[in-house]
Amino acid sequence: MLKKRLATAAIGIPLVCAAALWPGGLPAVVLVGAVLTLAFGEFAALCSAAGIPCRIWWGTAGIILLVIFAQARVPAPQWLPEAAIFLSWAFLIVETGRPDRKPVSAIGTTLMGVAWIGGLGSCLLMVRFWSPHHGAAFFGADGRPLLALLIIVWALDSAAFFAGRLFGRTKIAPSISPRKTVEGALGGFFAAAAAGILTAPMMGQSPADGAALGAAIGVAGQVGDLFESAVKRELGAKDSGASLPGHGGWLDRIDSLLFAAGVTAWWLMRA
Repeated sequence: MLKKRLATAAIGIPLVCAAALWPGGLPAVVLVGAVLTLAFGEFAALCSAAGIPCRIWWGTAGIILLVIFAQARVPAPQWLPEAAIFLSWAFLIVETGRPDRKPVSAIGTTLMGVAWIGGLGSCLLMVRFWSPHHGAAFFGADGRPLLALLIIVWALDSAAFFAGRLFGRTKIAPSISPRKTVEGALGGFFAAAAAGILTAPMMGQSPADGAALGAAIGVAGQVGDLFESAVKRELGAKDSGASLPGHGGWLDRIDSLLFAAGVTAWWLMRA
């Protein structure tokens, strides 16, 4: 298990770093869009397996719109809100006329997935195109803020994993995720704060601000992890998929990153 986890990370991390830093940002847009789409597909499959309708194509369309909006220059293209309105109308009309007559379940699960995976996930691109000198959605940004976010989340996940294995005794939420411990959570939190200090220059932050952001990510990321665990428990699944050896599915891999991206985007945009 650990060997598979490390092997997957050894292949994936360099590719993700290259996409984050690639001039212009197009590889980051493509990668984020693809991963979010795959993660939503896993969520839709889990819902369907549990007998809960989730409309994968409508959700995918919503995620694509959010990705386009997140990386668009300011102001956003005029057609984006028009497309969102049209998509919403069409979705509601189609669901009203479906023979299975489950509009509440279908619309609720689909919108939840779009908000959770697409809404928070698209914040990764807001971070990618943020510049301390030009603000949000500036295509001259070099991607270092996104790389810094990834480093902090990787430090969080790795430290929580190993601290939990070595020192974990006290269960933090046994009804949601029996393996997660207070000791692992603390290890991840302090590792995220330390990584925030080390990566502060990459975001144009002072060491103190970097520590605060790292600490916020340390909390948000673990809340995101627990949230996904709660969703999987309700849907009767252990993993969201099996696409990434040692890690589970795409949604398993980005659960903490989604919440961390939302916190980081808010932090940078308020500056």
